[in-house]
Amino acid sequence: MRIEVVMYRNIVVLLCLSLLGSTMLFAQAKVAYAPEKVSMIEQTHINSAVRILEHFSEEESGKKLINLSSYNGNINVPIREMDWRKALDLIALQNSLYVEEGVGYLALRDIADAKPEAPTDDALEKMDPDARKQLEEAMAKQVRIKAIAMLADRSYLKNLGIDWSTVLNGKVKVDAGFAGASQLTSPLTLSGSGNAHVGNYNVEVNTLIRTIENNQKGSILAEPSILVASGKTGRIQVGQDISIKTADEAGNTLDTFFSTGIIMDVTPVVVEVDGEDIIMMELSIERSSGQPSEVSTVITKSTSSTELVMYDHEETVIAGLFDTDEVTVRSGIPILKDLPWWVFGIRYLTGYNSVDRKERELIITIKAEIVDSALNRLLESRDSNKGVNP
Repeated sequence: MRIEVVMYRNIVVLLCLSLLGSTMLFAQAKVAYAPEKVSMIEQTHINSAVRILEHFSEEESGKKLINLSSYNGNINVPIREMDWRKALDLIALQNSLYVEEGVGYLALRDIADAKPEAPTDDALEKMDPDARKQLEEAMAKQVRIKAIAMLADRSYLKNLGIDWSTVLNGKVKVDAGFAGASQLTSPLTLSGSGNAHVGNYNVEVNTLIRTIENNQKGSILAEPSILVASGKTGRIQVGQDISIKTADEAGNTLDTFFSTGIIMDVTPVVVEVDGEDIIMMELSIERSSGQPSEVSTVITKSTSSTELVMYDHEETVIAGLFDTDEVTVRSGIPILKDLPWWVFGIRYLTGYNSVDRKERELIITIKAEIVDSALNRLLESRDSNKGVNP
């Protein structure tokens, strides 16, 4: 009987050990095949982050991870459930570092110590897609777009004899032989065009805009300036978003917003031709307004789109979008013409209303300036700082 009990107990122990061993093997297999993810807060020190990521690097590739850069601060970017190599690339990019891969090691180094050459296509292909996208954006040249939007009296522009189609190198041809010749006063700087026609002048566009404003024949609506990466689209809006209420199938009221005003979408691309950078630009301009009605809101639009080729610092003009401004003017005998209607109807005998219509033209000047990439600006800044004695 005692022998049977001992044998039974041994069998139970063996079964327990077997189950325990299977569980441990399963757990080991689960750890081995689980994707290696890492999380760190942005206040994590760079050296602490290196020690954490080194564990994953040694497990996956057998390579040590070391920090050979001069940077000694926090990683400055939150890492949430991210692949360790992707996290390493992101930390390097955030802190102006790069990852050097050698035999048996990975090292963080200062970008300033690297050769100022673009990564090869091979190297870019091996990078994590998100990190590669951020690096390409940091290396891309940028374009600063400066614009001036003005509404000007069209009849005044006709009198000046301005031909916007002649804009070249920031100047426009003005035929001062028209009736508007006397209006070309001191604010304008004129240079002879060399034509036989004595009245033809080339006028700087920016100076012409200021003269129109000084003579109170137009008003500048806005002077926006934006910085756009090559190949990306930037938007300038001078106006407001209006809300139009609609109803869904269930009868619920929904607000749909529409952008109105002066809207410019610009996509510049910097290309190199014979060693010189030029700007190929897609430009679309919209002038719109919303007018409430009894049924809904009517949105009126005027649009223009074009493709331009400009050199650095060149200025051009987009014109030809018109609108009509109607103003009701009350004329007649002072005081009496403004009396209320119920005062014996005197206002109707001593005054009258007239509608003054003014046709205005929207003029938009655009100046494009090529700006070096963020990465190159950073390197130049570091080089200049090295030459400054503390």
